[in-house]
Amino acid sequence: MDLGTVPIGDAAHAEGGIAELAAALESIESRLAGQTSELVRLRRANELNQALLDLHVACTRQRSIAGTARQIGAVASAMLRSPVVAVSAFEPTRLKPHVGVAIGDGLVNEEHLATVATQLVGDAEFAWMRTENRLAVLSLEGCGPSGATLLAELHAERALLVPLFGQGEFVGCIAAKLPKSASVVDDMGLFEAAASLQGHAGELLHLALVLDELRRRALHDAVTGLPNLAVFEQRLVRALARRAAHQDGHREVAVILLQVLGVGRITDAHGATGVQAVLREIASRLLEIAPEHDLGHLGASHFALIAHGEPGAGIDLARTASEAVETPLVLPFGTVEVRCHLGVAVARDADTAGHVIRRAETAARIARTTDEHIVVDE
Repeated sequence: MDLGTVPIGDAAHAEGGIAELAAALESIESRLAGQTSELVRLRRANELNQALLDLHVACTRQRSIAGTARQIGAVASAMLRSPVVAVSAFEPTRLKPHVGVAIGDGLVNEEHLATVATQLVGDAEFAWMRTENRLAVLSLEGCGPSGATLLAELHAERALLVPLFGQGEFVGCIAAKLPKSASVVDDMGLFEAAASLQGHAGELLHLALVLDELRRRALHDAVTGLPNLAVFEQRLVRALARRAAHQDGHREVAVILLQVLGVGRITDAHGATGVQAVLREIASRLLEIAPEHDLGHLGASHFALIAHGEPGAGIDLARTASEAVETPLVLPFGTVEVRCHLGVAVARDADTAGHVIRRAETAARIARTTDEHIVVDE
């Protein structure tokens, strides 16, 4: 037999073996590809879970809604691979915007972006976000003026909108810049990440809103919304410390105690609801002449103000407050006129916050007893 010649049977057998080997290699490659794909999926899932865990840990350290929203924005930026993200928070019951934050790439106006993203929810085009727990891609094609404005602020042609719900209530939204163009696979990966983030972020934001409301109720009067005595006294302590440190605007620090007269008459005519309306209107007027951190409602018909500035600041603010309160109050049930007596105590070097408040209370009692409008204890 010629050694250079292979029998036909042997050649066919060899070809069959090669085909089997090729099929086996193809099967191995397919399994390896599947395993690689599964490993990539598991790795991505692990990254998402770690990001969500980090979000929970970070939010537990926050003491404000804005801080929680910023943490959500930072994690959203990482999970969605987006350089620009805006997060808005809303009061659940009234759908009133509470805060908006944005994380930018150094090119966007973060403050303006946060405002635009917050206003978006109130637009009729995006009313669905307040009731539908779904994701949506916003693009230049077919979007209205509000959507176009948001895309312009994001410096994007596409954006992902993620409504946030906590305990079934709408509490906010995430708006994230998307790449100009991406494959279906890439987009699906982003949507999967957004869906994972959506539930966690909504519950964390809801918790932050609830805790903020509880803190506010503990520190503010339920009727007027002004700080209560405990908070007012703490803020007076700070004002006195600034006076002691000779800080600008604190050469004089004074406490003004304002007592509204005629509450009993209003109760007889309009009941407790009428009195509450009067107190709220007075609080509103005081907020027009002094910032909230310088005001307090000490209970019943007693209001307090902190005056600070040059000598004479206390008596000047007392006169302004008196005029604001005694201007006729226009209320739903009619026009009401009230009078008030005021006691002013100007802080001295050895005074504590409690001492200044007690001196102001004494001055107010003297004003009422002697029927004087304002009594000053210097």
